[in-house]
Amino acid sequence: MAGRKPFITTDVAPYGMGKERLRPPDTLGEPEKRAFVDLVLSVPASQFRKCDLPLLCRWSELTVMAEQAAGEMQAQGMVVDGKQSPWFAIHQSACRELRALAGRLKLGPSSRVSRAPKTLPAGNISYYERMRLAGELDDKPT
Repeated sequence: MAGRKPFITTDVAPYGMGKERLRPPDTLGEPEKRAFVDLVLSVPASQFRKCDLPLLCRWSELTVMAEQAAGEMQAQGMVVDGKQSPWFAIHQSACRELRALAGRLKLGPSSRVSRAPKTLPAGNISYYERMRLAGELDDKPT
């Protein structure tokens, strides 16, 4: 008796809909742009729409804040001069807001549970597409 064929999907955009992924706005700093691109490339192209841009920007900013706070606590310690590091509150606040945004942006395991096995994996991305999204490569004529 032959086994059941595995369920395989690809990241395909419906006809008439662009496969264009959102690009980070110029108002974001370089670390925030990297966080933005990392998130956008980790999900199917159809996951986010233009109306999600403000939430994605806040996600990127909060991710960088949380990472900076974690780095500062790692370097200075969780207790400074007998008191809790001021970076702890920043880290805690950023993580709380990231958790709230994760629900709104449908990120994380809890967002995928109800849709499995129909969840679409992110498509293969070339290095050049990643550079283009990060703004490091512009193929626009000058």
